[in-house]
Order: sequence, then structure tokens, then C-alpha cells
Amino acid sequence: SSGINAEYGELMTYRVGHHSTSDDSTAYRSIDEVNYWDREDSPVGRLAQHLITRGLWSTDLEESYAKECRKEIMTAFARAESEKGPNPLWVFDDVYDSLSDHLVEQRREMREHLERYGENYSLEKFMPVE
Repeated sequence: SSGINAEYGELMTYRVGHHSTSDDSTAYRSIDEVNYWDREDSPVGRLAQHLITRGLWSTDLEESYAKECRKEIMTAFARAESEKGPNPLWVFDDVYDSLSDHLVEQRREMREHLERYGENYSLEKFMPVE
């Protein structure tokens, strides 16, 4: 036996950030609540502390790994930004099995709007509208 045992952990995490750029989560939860979960009771932080205590992780490893991850993310981000964005009409795809009548109408209206006013947008940054 290698002396290594498998461990299983189930963690309930807390979303510290907003859902999206249009979401202001302070409208439905206090900043104090967010700070508590972020600083005091983060399951990720507790797991890190558990691994450090067992000699399986360290703050040096954490810093090194964070730098490595940031570099990978920034490389992927730069590559993604060099590509054209998705066709604006794709916002209607891959959400529903089939579009309801009102979504079919909205898609048609958006296509017409882009055909009529497309010069007012930076459409060259996106895949062509079919």
C-alpha cells in the first residue's frame, strides 16, 4: 500500500460576485454578508487551510499556481479577443429546443434592424449575419 488514501469533499460555495455586469447583488444582499463569506467562511479557503495543515499545499504553491493560471487565462483571453465575435443572431440559438413564436418574431426584427442600421454597429468585429 502506498499510504495514500482517497478523500472526498463536498463543498457548498457562495457566489461572491454579481451574476453579470447588469446585476447589482447589493440590492438583495448586504456587503457585510458578501465579505463574511469571502473572508471568513469560504469553503475554498477552508480546503486550502486543510491541505496546508496536512502538508499537501503551501502559500508558495498557491502563489505559483495563481501566476501560472493567470498567464494561461490572459493568453486565452488575448487569443479569443483576436477572433471575431459570434453572429449577433446566435443569441437566439442553443437556448431552447425550438423558438416560440414571439422569439421567432424578435429574431426576424433583429435581422431587419441589422440590415437597416448595421452601419451604426461594429459588425465587422462579428461573424457575418447570415
